[in-house]
Amino acid sequence: MRSGKTETAKKRVVVLGGGISGLVAAWELAKGAQRGRSFDVTLLEAAPRLGGKVRTELVEGQVVETGPDSFITTKPEMLELVRELGLENDLIGTGPDTGVSVLLGGRLTPLPAGMNLVAPTRLLPFAFTSLFSLRAKLRMAAEPLVPARRDDVDESLADFARRRLGPEALERLVGPMLAGIYAGDPERMSVRSTFPQLLDMEKRGGLLKALWLGGGARPARRDGITTFMTLKGGLTRVVDALAQRLPPRCVRVDSPAQAVRRRGGHWEVVTPHGVVEADAVISTLPAYALADSIEGLDQELAMRLREIPFVSTATSTLIYDAKDAARQPSGFGCLIPRGEGMTVTAATYSSRKFPARAMPGRAAVRAFVGGVGREQDAEGSITRLEERVRADIDRLLKIEGAEPLAMKTTRWIKANPQYEVGHSRRLDRISSCLKGHQGLVLAGASYGGVGLPDCVRSGRRAAELIAAGARRDHDAVRPGLA
Repeated sequence: MRSGKTETAKKRVVVLGGGISGLVAAWELAKGAQRGRSFDVTLLEAAPRLGGKVRTELVEGQVVETGPDSFITTKPEMLELVRELGLENDLIGTGPDTGVSVLLGGRLTPLPAGMNLVAPTRLLPFAFTSLFSLRAKLRMAAEPLVPARRDDVDESLADFARRRLGPEALERLVGPMLAGIYAGDPERMSVRSTFPQLLDMEKRGGLLKALWLGGGARPARRDGITTFMTLKGGLTRVVDALAQRLPPRCVRVDSPAQAVRRRGGHWEVVTPHGVVEADAVISTLPAYALADSIEGLDQELAMRLREIPFVSTATSTLIYDAKDAARQPSGFGCLIPRGEGMTVTAATYSSRKFPARAMPGRAAVRAFVGGVGREQDAEGSITRLEERVRADIDRLLKIEGAEPLAMKTTRWIKANPQYEVGHSRRLDRISSCLKGHQGLVLAGASYGGVGLPDCVRSGRRAAELIAAGARRDHDAVRPGLA
């Protein structure tokens, strides 16, 4: 056998997209530990930098996250990745001043202690909260008596909340809290695709019963690990650590995938700098971006991908002198229902949420703008956007007249996928199309979860499916979708 056989045995894989999902997929393959096989990996990123929406900047010496500011630890994948990358000693947990408020009638009203997802786990705080009327409290308390649905019809988050908890809970709690994660409209969001755990709780006798039998709220801290964690210096450190572990010349930035096609039994990815040949392709691109690239390969697949809608959002971080924000409300931040007449949909008191990362003498506040029905706020003039954000934060923090020392605004145009009612059926159709394209795997936030842990899980799964090759269909719920 010729010595060149080892080289020809390498499977050439192109990864499209250099966000967390793509970086994790490339790293998993580059490690060469997938069932004893080795891979020649090329990662193509359209932007001049890696990381996707994970982006950390220094503003007036303050660490500012323009994308996600933390990751949830109840889903373990991101925490496990941080540890695997040797960054565990740089983890930062949330401060002791926990809690979230809801703006109600122009006043910030704290959520009652012990709220878990959309239901209370502690009786007294719920009984005495001013967030809900007496009628709404009685309606929510009767939730265990509401029968579970027995059909398999997909349901919107709003319909689910109204049916089990009542309209006031939807307006003041479910809509602002859960829809805010997806920048979505609860009337259109699929409960099955966004919060399937709520359906599981319903089957176990109701939300309240499931929470009470499960021991109530999760402890705030477990061995120094809080529900939300971040890193000293910012989450971009995870991006940098992954990139440093990839082989030399593996990453090509400023290299958008203009077309993905089949030719001569292998894949070709066309970029402005030439054609990259591969035996397999992992796409972590937004669904609509991939649709543009594979139009010539499969028009039906492109059409199905475009059925997944995306919306625009923006984040603005304002940095104040601490004495000007001395009356900052307690807790991590606040949620703002649509009826309150504000441009800002939610705010995080960053220097209180992560005090270990706060600059002495400074107070940082992060505001969120846009989402379904509010996209014009995020897509319009930056100057106008920042004027509205400042006015809203002045009102929320009662700091009228105080000038921020600095302000950083980042717009994310069509960057937030929407898992609307019927999303699961859309994924089935996409997977059906992928059966005819052996070696093409789709991963990332467009399909099965928008959080960082979801993206890590999807990237690892994509690598596993590529390593399994022709055997991937046997253990995949949806072949071709990671």
